[in-house]
Amino acid sequence: MITAPFAGRECKFQLRLGEMAELERLVGHGIGAIYMRIAGHTFSHREVWDTIRLGLEGGGMSSIAASALVLRYQNEPLMDYLPLAGQIVAAAVNGVPKGKAETEGVSEADPATSRSSSEPGRSRGSHRRKSAR
Repeated sequence: MITAPFAGRECKFQLRLGEMAELERLVGHGIGAIYMRIAGHTFSHREVWDTIRLGLEGGGMSSIAASALVLRYQNEPLMDYLPLAGQIVAAAVNGVPKGKAETEGVSEADPATSRSSSEPGRSRGSHRRKSAR
């Protein structure tokens, strides 16, 4: 879960499995494609607004309240809300860094340029013990 400013206050956002599945269904792309589309600026308006709305619901807001809140801002420029949508999807895909409590907010780092937590070309589960010969 992340906490970020929206609608003049700090709000909690989280895309759990149900919200992710609903987002994928609504926009017609998988979560990885949504992540890349937002980061690559090839997003649709639904990817931005539905991400924020579903993130609010996953953060504990009722669906009616989340829909009403998001509706108030849908006539404003998408670019004002693109970073928030990107942070919500990045948290769902990458997780929230350890040590970052939900009340500490989110990193301003671009999720598309974040370093991997494992060595290139090597998954965490692929480390083998060398046999002693």
